[in-house]
Amino acid sequence: MTPARRRDDHPHDDVVKRVEAVLDLLRSEGGRVTMGRRAIVTALLTAADHHLTAEDVAKVVQGEHPDVNVSTIYRTLDTLEHHGVIDRINLGPGGAVYHPTDHVHHHLICEVCRTVIELDDDALAPLAADLDRRHQFTLSTHHVSLNGRCHACASAPTSRAARVAES
Repeated sequence: MTPARRRDDHPHDDVVKRVEAVLDLLRSEGGRVTMGRRAIVTALLTAADHHLTAEDVAKVVQGEHPDVNVSTIYRTLDTLEHHGVIDRINLGPGGAVYHPTDHVHHHLICEVCRTVIELDDDALAPLAADLDRRHQFTLSTHHVSLNGRCHACASAPTSRAARVAES
């Protein structure tokens, strides 16, 4: 259950608090908090699509702060990943995407059309329990990507070349 908001609270306040928490973490680890880093963290935490490439982040940040160098963006992404603020995930062709670690979920990736389907974190709980019970293996479910075929691709008739390649 989500706690009730006070009348004077705004969703924007949550974003500001999250950004400041990340910047405080960087400060506590001896990092500098620059305008560029603030803009990068804000872009990552406010994006409508929480799967951003470095290029996506650069477009947002440089749109507001053209003087922020692309190398600064890449170094900051590496720093944020190192501190556990974001995950760098390879979802196939097109490069890695970054998303905040507080948005835990998994991905189903269609190997034909490259569609990415988000899977709730708890969807792997039965598998994790079974692996633990049967193999005494603890599954690290921080992030899992599973490849296969989406419904549309699985039900589409395959070409002769695809059938030959699969056999």
